Amino acid sequence: MVWGLLFLAGMEEVIATVAMKYMDGTRKKWPIIVMTVGFIFSFYCLASAMQVLSAGVAYAVWTGVGSIGITIVGILWFKERFSISQFISLALILVGVIGLRMTS
Repeated sequence: MVWGLLFLAGMEEVIATVAMKYMDGTRKKWPIIVMTVGFIFSFYCLASAMQVLSAGVAYAVWTGVGSIGITIVGILWFKERFSISQFISLALILVGVIGLRMTS
């Protein structure tokens, strides 16, 4: 349950971050609403997970899921370039998140 909340928090962080890309300053209201609701929900899920897990583990997993998620969205949706060294670095983050899951 707690790990599901952390994954959901990370996915909401990705949604909110994608909405930021579409904000265009403050002219577009829907991206601002999506971003605000996304971050509120993300922080709520993260705070709920921190009731059971240590803050360091929960925060590391949350940021790891968000980093990997937004990178994948950037590559697939926004057609951003991606180098092999970036791939290796993200793979290490994934290994770290899996390691935290297995040892917590």
